[in-house]
Amino acid sequence: MPPRPAEAPPARQEPAGGFAREAARKLIHVATAAVAALLAWVLPPDARRGLFLAVAAFALALDLARLLLPGLRRHFERALAPMLRRDERHRISGATTLALGFAAAAVLFPRVPAVAGLLYAGWADAAAALVGRPLGRHRFPWGRSLEGSLAFLAVAFLVAWLVPGLPPLTALALALLLTLLEAAPLPFDDNLLLPAVGAALTFVASRLG
Repeated sequence: MPPRPAEAPPARQEPAGGFAREAARKLIHVATAAVAALLAWVLPPDARRGLFLAVAAFALALDLARLLLPGLRRHFERALAPMLRRDERHRISGATTLALGFAAAAVLFPRVPAVAGLLYAGWADAAAALVGRPLGRHRFPWGRSLEGSLAFLAVAFLVAWLVPGLPPLTALALALLLTLLEAAPLPFDDNLLLPAVGAALTFVASRLG
């Protein structure tokens, strides 16, 4: 008998409840970014910087206390276990790194680029996960998908295009750079980089445009 042809590798499967949990996390990120962007838009500069620094400091202090104090860790995980990824039980959570990234954007940059940076991280990154996890068929070796990156690109372009005075081609170039950053196999959480780098690129592009 002729040898049987090799079977194609099985499609990547989400564990039961895995996508639902991730979708809930990302929808929280979307809502958080919307509130943060609104506050960054309406608050005076000093109040904006003070608020974002205070929120980031509180989130970091709570997370460090959770990691160092077993009693607090048990209460924290009992309340928020459905929202935590497995590896976050022994390291700083994504919510804290997002708060730190938001603070960097809000403190270092003027209002418009800061708001854009918050939305790149909160909305475009969420779109990448919400599209890439269930629909990603063309995956990079490190796990991200082309479909997710295209979703990120579309939302990032929309955010950049809405920045006053930014030409569409410049907005597209900016969105492409951020898409490459988001898709890259970084050794740390991209929540830290995307808000600040997005704000920085928007700031530079708006000055050059």
